[in-house]
Amino acid sequence: MDYDDLFGAAVQLAARICDSADSKAILVANVIRELCMGKGFLFADTGEQALRGFEDPVRLYEVRWQAEGSP
Repeated sequence: MDYDDLFGAAVQLAARICDSADSKAILVANVIRELCMGKGFLFADTGEQALRGFEDPVRLYEVRWQAEGSP
């Protein structure tokens, strides 16, 4: 057992999602979008993407930031 590292499918999925994002974008899986419902975050559907090591495509969402005071 290695106590200094994280393992598993969730960690691999997070790494693949990060690798898919542009340098100024934040991408999240649907589960994160659902957990943030009602919290004021805006999400743009970027569609399904095939991620290495995962059998099924994963629907990803870009977190859209809005500066305070902007309409």
